[in-house]
Amino acid sequence: MHQPNSFGLFYTKLFSLKNLLRKEILKWRGLQIDKGTKLGNISCDWPNKLMIGAACDIQDGVDFRIWHPYDPESYIKIGNRVFIGHACEFVCNTKITIGDDCLIASRTTFVDVGHGIDPSSKMNLQDTVAEEIKIEEDVWIGSSCVIIKGVTIGKGSVVAAGSLVNKSIPPYQIWGGVPAKFIKNRE
Repeated sequence: MHQPNSFGLFYTKLFSLKNLLRKEILKWRGLQIDKGTKLGNISCDWPNKLMIGAACDIQDGVDFRIWHPYDPESYIKIGNRVFIGHACEFVCNTKITIGDDCLIASRTTFVDVGHGIDPSSKMNLQDTVAEEIKIEEDVWIGSSCVIIKGVTIGKGSVVAAGSLVNKSIPPYQIWGGVPAKFIKNRE
């Protein structure tokens, strides 16, 4: 196996410096982030509404959207030792919390808001309904899942890849499918 050439080493150092600079700018804009967290190239218009715990790994392409940045009750909070894979999306109208020691695979979407469907009114004129999403500690969510408003995923649970979670999951259970259904208890 060959050693990296001098250009490769230079590029790696330059990339590390760029990531450090991006992280410092987000902190200056209000991001609360604890020590030891690796922060990839994320998107976040309101970093003052994002709290990230210690020793997390947030990969490139993660999008944090806060729809009500002036509401003190609207925020995204991520616990300690959490992994969030690339291209995940957090759409936060109220509150999204992720507990400690969770694994969230790539391309997973969290949306804490829904829309009215009354046929007597135009869709774009109907009210939205927002409810908190809560992921308790030690949860594993597979790739390309969708987690919608009002859902709590209990401690130690697993959600299979590609699932749509539209109701709460009790602790230590494995769920999967569209919509997600109980598969078995985690033993």
